Amino acid sequence: MPGRPPAPFPACALTALFMAVASPCARADAPQPTPHVPVATPQATMFRPTIAVSGQIAAVQSATLAAQRAGVAAQVLFHSGETVAKGAVLLRMDDTEQRAQVALDRAKLDAAGRTVARDLRLRAISGIAIAQLESDQAARAEAAAQLALDTARQNRRTIRAPFAGVLGIRRLSAGDYIGAGAIITTITQTSPLRILFAVPETELTGIAFGDAFTFTLPSADATPHQGRILALSPSLNLTTRARMVEGRIANNAGTLLPGAFGQVEIATGSATAALDVPATAINYGPLGSFVYAVDHHGSADVVHAVYVRVLATKGATTTIATPVPAAPRRIVAIGGFKLDNGETIIPAAPATALQATPAAAGRKS
Repeated sequence: MPGRPPAPFPACALTALFMAVASPCARADAPQPTPHVPVATPQATMFRPTIAVSGQIAAVQSATLAAQRAGVAAQVLFHSGETVAKGAVLLRMDDTEQRAQVALDRAKLDAAGRTVARDLRLRAISGIAIAQLESDQAARAEAAAQLALDTARQNRRTIRAPFAGVLGIRRLSAGDYIGAGAIITTITQTSPLRILFAVPETELTGIAFGDAFTFTLPSADATPHQGRILALSPSLNLTTRARMVEGRIANNAGTLLPGAFGQVEIATGSATAALDVPATAINYGPLGSFVYAVDHHGSADVVHAVYVRVLATKGATTTIATPVPAAPRRIVAIGGFKLDNGETIIPAAPATALQATPAAAGRKS
């Protein structure tokens, strides 16, 4: 039995097969859409490089309180870690003998005063020799001096806070016998605080009285504290070739402790003109760091690479040296790694200026 002739291939299937084969070439040859790219306006600023050195916290005032005379503690009027005002009574020692001596001196002074008053009345009628009057006046002056001396000795039996501050650990109790020079406690002024650090001789340019610096503790909560230079040593250390600097910072929260070490960052050198740009605008290539400047070419916006020198990066902002001969007015803010030099773009939004900063500073490398 003769075979059945094959059915003809449908024309629609041939058309679909042809389009499936030809469409990749067609897509490759089609023009790519112009990318929408965010742009930003560089912000002019002044830049000073910074250095990081080790610094130590020291108290503006700190004292060790000790007994000037031996005796028994009658009243202990403070607790460990207590905050006290200047002049607050901390300890009263037994001063029974001193109080009795002061009372005796006061009685002698009163008697000498009455004697002088009587001599003056007698002298008015020539009833006493001038020598006797002068002798009694000298006795009155001596009695007054003796009273002042014994009063001072009595006052030494009471220990007061020499300045406002925080007390240390109490080292005695009421009834204890205290030897002369025995330490009672310490007192420290906790705010403001001194910051002591040394600046190398090669980095001293531009550092002056009143300059600002940042102090940070090496802890989990590394909150920067702002301070200012209060004094600079008039000479260099012959061994380290560094100049000692003293700064002052506030410690209102009480988180800083005298004796702790931390890092001081301070600007050095002279200020130079620079530009602040988004950190995401910086691209990296074999020849160095660059940004894409956006220029008008006819009716199109075209990008071209401008190589820059990065001075510092802080947060989302990077400071760069002002390019020569002229700074770009607009740059690609993000996504520059997807672009090619000379490519046409469509700005995603009007140029956005960065937040103005009067001066920038970065760590010197």
